[in-house]
Amino acid sequence: MSSAACDTREWRALDLDGVLALGERLGVHARGGEVLLLFGAMGAGKTTMVRALARGLAITRPDRVSSPTYNICVEHAGPHPLVHVDLCRLAELGDDDAVSASDAAFEALGLGELAERMARVDARELLVVEWAQLWPDPPADALHGRITRASDDPGLRSIVLTATGPRALAWLAALADEHR
Repeated sequence: MSSAACDTREWRALDLDGVLALGERLGVHARGGEVLLLFGAMGAGKTTMVRALARGLAITRPDRVSSPTYNICVEHAGPHPLVHVDLCRLAELGDDDAVSASDAAFEALGLGELAERMARVDARELLVVEWAQLWPDPPADALHGRITRASDDPGLRSIVLTATGPRALAWLAALADEHR
C-alpha cells in the first residue's frame, strides 16, 4: 500500500447487522473493476462481509456465497459479477517448497490476469480476495479491508477500509458520502 493518494475510514463496534449493512452498501456502490483485499483472522467475518457485498451487487444467488477455501476461486453471476478468491489454503504450503509452490499456485489461479481485467475501464466484475496478505503482488488500486474482533466482545467487529488508487478512492468516497 504505497500509493501517494489514499483514504482510510473506520467502523467500530459493529454487530452482525452492522457488518452486513456495511458489506451490502459496498456492493451497492461498486461500479465494476473494483478490487477488495480482505485481511483478518479466521472467523473475523471476511466471508460474511463478502456475502453481504454480493447482496448489494445483486448477485443472482447471494446465498451461495461461502468461503471458497477449498475451491480457492469462485465466480458468482450478476450485473457486476463477483470473483471471490480465498488464499487461506496457500498458507498451508510446506516451507521447503513454499516459494516455488506459491508462485505456481498464483500462476495457476491467474490472479495477475484477474487484476489486469479489473484495471480495464470497461471492467464489470468485482474482485474480492480473502487472506490477501498472501498475495505477493496485489494491484495498487484496491480497497484494503481489515476486519478484527473486539477484544471485550467477540460478537463485535471493527472494520478499517483503506483505499489506494483512483477507483478504490471513488468507491470509498461514495460509501463515506452516504454516511455524512
